[in-house]
Amino acid sequence: MNRRGLLRQNLKDAWQSAITDDYHRQRINSERSLQASLWWKLNVILPESRRMFIEPKLKATVKALDGQVNPEFRFPDIVICNTREVIGIVEVKYLPRAKPNWKKDLATFSWIHTNREQFVIQNIRYRGVTVDDREYPLSQDVLFVWAGVHALSGIDLSEHIAPDLSKHFLAMHAETTDGEHPAIR
Repeated sequence: MNRRGLLRQNLKDAWQSAITDDYHRQRINSERSLQASLWWKLNVILPESRRMFIEPKLKATVKALDGQVNPEFRFPDIVICNTREVIGIVEVKYLPRAKPNWKKDLATFSWIHTNREQFVIQNIRYRGVTVDDREYPLSQDVLFVWAGVHALSGIDLSEHIAPDLSKHFLAMHAETTDGEHPAIR
């Protein structure tokens, strides 16, 4: 099993549960509710030592074509950390009546991978007692996960991911068809 094999399995189990428990019962009706369901299922499955962040801000300083250096930002849907570093980044899509929209998410994964040395996720509380104020840099083998509820397409996203990310990539689908439960793959 590869280094992120357990996280891959945890994500697959949480995805299966989110779709069969929540989508089947019509409790998922938007991308936000899909994000919440997946987060909750992961929260139950993952060990206590894991930390998850919802839409943390990632900022990188990027050189533009005109030579100027500009800040750029991305807000991945879910970020998963172990006790030392970021080990998973999840983007979710909810398009149950449409073909999957994945290009922006795969571009975000490439952007994060390219600028990985600039990122640190930090658990900052604005008020209250500080419990865990660690900084989490990106792991060298962070897992990039695309999870989508979408119309039946049969698309294989691994064909569209950058070659240097392919071993760090997991795609999870719930493909919808009228009158049937989604096909989970």
